Amino acid sequence: MKKHATRNSKRLFPFHLIMVILLAVQLNQTSLAEGSGDWGTATNRRSWLWIPANSSNNNGGYGSRGYMMMPSKTNNYNAAHRMYVYVKPGETVYWGFRNEEEFDFLGFNYYDNNEDIRVRWFYDDTDTGFFPDKRYGVPVDNHYYDAHSNGGIQGRPANAQAAANGPSAIVGTTGYDAYSFTNDTGEARAFWVEISRNNGDPISDGLPISFWDVTVANAAKEVQPGRLYSKYWSILNGLPREAGVVNDRAFHNDFGFYVPVDDTFGGMGDTYFVKHAQFPNSNGGFVNFFANQDGPRNNQGSHVDNRKSIEGVSSNYQYPLFLNDPDLEFWPTTEEPSATLNITYEEKDTTGNGGHAWVDIDISLPGIVDVLIDLNGNGTYDAGTDLIMSEKYDASGEYEIYWDGKDANENVVTSGSPIGVFAAVIFSPVHFPVYDMEQSMGITITNVRPGDPEDNTIYWDDSLIPRDGENGFEDLDDNSKTSAVSLPVNVTGEAGDSHVWHADGNNGFSERNTINTWAASYYTEVNEDDEYRYLTFEGNVYDDDDGIEDGLIYGQPTAAEGLHVLIVDEHDEVVATVPVSPDGSYFIDRVPDGSYNAVLSTTTVAPGEQNPGPQLPEDWENTGAQLGTEEDQNLHDPSGILGVLTLNNTSVREANFGLRVMAALPVIWQDFDAAFKAEQHSTQLAWSVSKEWENSHYEIERSVDGASGFQKIGEVKAVGWTDELTQYQFTDNALPSSGGKLYYRLKQVNLDNSFTYGSLRQVTVPKITLTTDAWQAYPNPSASQELKLALLDGSSYLGGSIRLRAMNALNKSASSTVDTLDDLNPQVSKMLQAFGNGLVILEVKWENNVQYLKVLLE
Repeated sequence: MKKHATRNSKRLFPFHLIMVILLAVQLNQTSLAEGSGDWGTATNRRSWLWIPANSSNNNGGYGSRGYMMMPSKTNNYNAAHRMYVYVKPGETVYWGFRNEEEFDFLGFNYYDNNEDIRVRWFYDDTDTGFFPDKRYGVPVDNHYYDAHSNGGIQGRPANAQAAANGPSAIVGTTGYDAYSFTNDTGEARAFWVEISRNNGDPISDGLPISFWDVTVANAAKEVQPGRLYSKYWSILNGLPREAGVVNDRAFHNDFGFYVPVDDTFGGMGDTYFVKHAQFPNSNGGFVNFFANQDGPRNNQGSHVDNRKSIEGVSSNYQYPLFLNDPDLEFWPTTEEPSATLNITYEEKDTTGNGGHAWVDIDISLPGIVDVLIDLNGNGTYDAGTDLIMSEKYDASGEYEIYWDGKDANENVVTSGSPIGVFAAVIFSPVHFPVYDMEQSMGITITNVRPGDPEDNTIYWDDSLIPRDGENGFEDLDDNSKTSAVSLPVNVTGEAGDSHVWHADGNNGFSERNTINTWAASYYTEVNEDDEYRYLTFEGNVYDDDDGIEDGLIYGQPTAAEGLHVLIVDEHDEVVATVPVSPDGSYFIDRVPDGSYNAVLSTTTVAPGEQNPGPQLPEDWENTGAQLGTEEDQNLHDPSGILGVLTLNNTSVREANFGLRVMAALPVIWQDFDAAFKAEQHSTQLAWSVSKEWENSHYEIERSVDGASGFQKIGEVKAVGWTDELTQYQFTDNALPSSGGKLYYRLKQVNLDNSFTYGSLRQVTVPKITLTTDAWQAYPNPSASQELKLALLDGSSYLGGSIRLRAMNALNKSASSTVDTLDDLNPQVSKMLQAFGNGLVILEVKWENNVQYLKVLLE
């Protein structure tokens, strides 16, 4: 189970405290017995013990059902099937059994259960362990009595409720008159019970035990629960009559077993995990329950094969099954284990040969790790497509499970394919094989300790069992119904109630088969459901004083601190951010196919946010960038931007940046702003420096294709030498009509033509819409002073600034702006006076619109 920490620190006021005490006393008076009452007292249900028939070859005999409570003289007797009770010195065992005279099975009534029975208890004087196996033990109690007639007598509870209440010697008249014996051997030890004919022979046709109790109490008559157990429980109830419907012969709602699992993964530990497996409302007829660490088998050479459900019987019992939480004094709780799982994807060498993946594991106890590679994205295992990889580790430590990047048919899985990877570590798995339970209405396995009580994820593999319509399947009476309800294989886990199968008689999916369900004694998991991204983006940041001047970006790992590399897509959104390591390297994994810029910056942002642009620590500057290590190949300007780089089922490696310390700073930058001016449809650049030394001029560069491909668009002469704050401006009037994101940077050029770059700024420019029908020039042709503009459609212009410009092959006017229609035509006449006769183009801009009018001046 997963650990979930909880805490409740509420105080109980006296009244509430009294009520809690009274409730505890009441519960103690009605829930003392350990036996049939733990499963329920409803008379319309069956959860009966079955003492197998004296036969090794019929379905109700010991050949299939084991030796639970059979006498030691039975042929081929197996002591490991005993039902034990563990008792300390001076403690007393109270007990009683009622058998049914008759019961029906497949319409046949059994009537030979009206003879008296002999009940004897034994212990092994050579073994004080939990499972003494000496065949003939020392007897401590022996009674031959009528256990079948109506009413109650000593050793025979009158009804289900009396058996559930417990011995009358402890609870009074609401209980039953129990036989008893006291452990006077001087040592804590296990005692076992045998039921037979008076002469000690096995009961020939078997015996159903309906109501029963085995209660351990100390000298103060305080009940000690969690002492009764067996490794191989033989149970009887009725068969299902209608597939998927609960009937009056089904198990009680609380039917199930508690199982302690030792923490050594092999039966040698002395502290335990405890699970509670429940099978409510199910039908089995004759059915067997047991638990182990392997599943139905333990000899297949593979834990994956061992845990599969199998056709036929299994007797691979190992762990004891209790009716209550095992007594902490003898089965103490283990510590909670720890585990970490991490899934890594990577491109194979050589580039373009696909990817692969592995799960890194660190576990504190032995365990099993299951990895599902879900290649069709449906969250379950599909044979022929998906892959299951499972490893068993017999010791704590660090491990790795590898996937070669291929599907079940050996096809290479390409980058970008949908994929789910589910990895779970199961500490000390506990398996619950069930033999011949015809109908399961859902199995629940609950964590008891350590940790918080909660329903666990359960798993199964029924791939070897014939399903509906397959060869070997026992058809249902109603062929329209489905028997095998749950998936054939579930290694991703499913919460109970789950693992369901149906029948409508002695037939169906589970008929004489052993169906296995397992859970982790403790588990942790990691699940990733995304595109299969194994491509990487990696490189280095070097201290490289000569940068691209020598045709190669290379040097020592940079000493600059606080750097990050940002991968930016074509929308200028950050795809991933990673810090530059102390050795100057950076590595970004799981990058999807696409075209990207790599940006070197001191700012880190979350994926999906806008690119903040290149930034460096104070006194550092870029000296160039390069993709690869070949001289004079794939060099990029010293802008802090490397791109555009394309990942198309191949990774990007050796994406390198060069930096250097500004030894003698030609300028000291103060600020740099760029703003779009809608009225003039221009970008206003302003910057200032607090010092200049041998500074010649500034070149203004602009990019319109994603922070790369810069071109010079202007130049501003510098002051040259000064220690005073100097401010500069530049206006970019030639904005592209297509609009979009524009990037500006300043190139500072010294008198010796050496240069440095300042930081990057971005502005967003709206798209200009070219129109042809908003304005009309008239008369046309005309003299310049007579030409006027008229608005053809009043909805085309709703007020605001109008920008005008005139041009021909020989002349171009400066741009001018008017704010009203009244000012428009006087400004047009004035502008055109500078032009001689001939064709003139008049540009009219307003809001995000532009119209060009041809006018002929005479």
